[in-house]
Amino acid sequence: MPVFYVTQLILPEAILDEDESRHLVRVLRLKKDDPVDLVDGAGNLYKCAVAEADPRKTRLRILQTFREHLARDYHLHIAIAPTKSSDRFEWFLEKSTEIGIDEITPVFCQRSERDRIRQDRSEKIILAAMKQSGRAYLPKLNPMIPFKELLERVEAEYKYIAHCGTRTEDLAEIPASSKLSWLVLIGPEGDFTPDELKMATGLNYIELSLGEAVYRTETAGILACQQIRFLNMGL
Repeated sequence: MPVFYVTQLILPEAILDEDESRHLVRVLRLKKDDPVDLVDGAGNLYKCAVAEADPRKTRLRILQTFREHLARDYHLHIAIAPTKSSDRFEWFLEKSTEIGIDEITPVFCQRSERDRIRQDRSEKIILAAMKQSGRAYLPKLNPMIPFKELLERVEAEYKYIAHCGTRTEDLAEIPASSKLSWLVLIGPEGDFTPDELKMATGLNYIELSLGEAVYRTETAGILACQQIRFLNMGL
């Protein structure tokens, strides 16, 4: 079933923007009364039928509403150093959205290889991944922030900093509790510096291991998403 994202919703109808309308009409060649799914990024899934197939302003008729579609009982925030290759960072954005994530913050560390991201392009990748995976919650992509500022500004009930050192806790062994917030920091390819680890642990971040192997930055981010998902399943 084709999935579209809505920005204008006036029950019992929804109006697609020009990009979504063009895709519906020109690419998928949908017509009046064809069934489609619609998400609003706030957790709502709508079963719809095309009311007017206009390439500039398509109208949809809402037939059924599902609230809190694929909702989770926890909030996951990953702060990650963007990789030197933008493709690898964008892969992380796509796959973490498909797995399930609530918030992403690009962070600039002492050993970072990239000091900026393409915000608009990154948000489009996240939106496309949300629609492709059938999710209804749109993850928030924060602007890039320096490491020290992140530590001072962002709070969560579970705060972890993942790194390659030996004095770390294994995420797979942590007892999870539902309806809690998780924040996991993922460093650049050269890992966090000793000073950064000292700053984080001084603010009650727990040093974390994601496994025995040494992972690429984007792989570590995906592992954190998946392991926290498994920890919270069945709660």
